Amino acid sequence: MRNQQGMRTVCLTMKTFAIALLCALLAGCATPQPPQTPRTPSVAPSAVSALPSSSELPGTVPAGAMSLSIQNGTTLKVTLLVNSVLVATLAPGACIGCQLDDGVPASRLSPLPWQVEARSPSGRILVSMTVRQGDVIKTADGWQGDANRVDLSCGRLDIWSGPPLAGPAPGPGSPDDCAP
Repeated sequence: MRNQQGMRTVCLTMKTFAIALLCALLAGCATPQPPQTPRTPSVAPSAVSALPSSSELPGTVPAGAMSLSIQNGTTLKVTLLVNSVLVATLAPGACIGCQLDDGVPASRLSPLPWQVEARSPSGRILVSMTVRQGDVIKTADGWQGDANRVDLSCGRLDIWSGPPLAGPAPGPGSPDDCAP
């Protein structure tokens, strides 16, 4: 009788440990998702672009098939400029290119290369990158492109052409980095 009770205690302890370990693993794998917001009205639904089908052979994406995306995970109103031309204004939490086929297509942008800038309300450059013809390619392993991000104390800001950035959870930023 005493041996059975001891075995039950060991089994119960092991089950509790296994459940706790599973919960810790799941919590560690979870990443916070940015709030879902409607598409910004500055991009017309008919003016969408997509990467070529994944069934296509590896190679460079033609300039006319490229697109540009931005995710404003900050509390700031952000403007997107390409070659010094205003492309869009994004409210806090807004995203262009986070849904399939809703990036800004090359047809709405100046010819490549693109000097891309995301700016604060006062015009301060928060993050930038240059996109050139041939930068977005399909490889045997997937897509490659250009991307850049900045972690501010008020959230994360990503810009990309090709696949979006993956990576760690947002960093803490710096004091006063979210001043307009």
